[in-house]
Amino acid sequence: MPGIRLVPPEGAFYAFPDVSERIRAARNGVTDSASLSDFLIDEARIVCVPGSAFGMEGHLRLSYAIGDKDIEEGLNRLEAALDRM
Repeated sequence: MPGIRLVPPEGAFYAFPDVSERIRAARNGVTDSASLSDFLIDEARIVCVPGSAFGMEGHLRLSYAIGDKDIEEGLNRLEAALDRM
């Protein structure tokens, strides 16, 4: 997705994408990973943890311990929500 960087995880079932570029470009009051997490649960029904909870502001913690179809749907909803910011 444009504006998102991800270092592939090396063993856990969590990814920590860097979404700081998308946060900086937001026009709807999203100013940090916590407000982005709130936005995503309201706008896309995506539950994630702000990276700030792990000392990684500008990132999100996303679990991928689900099936491929659910991951694909979640990523589609994520991209659509980010495009609305």
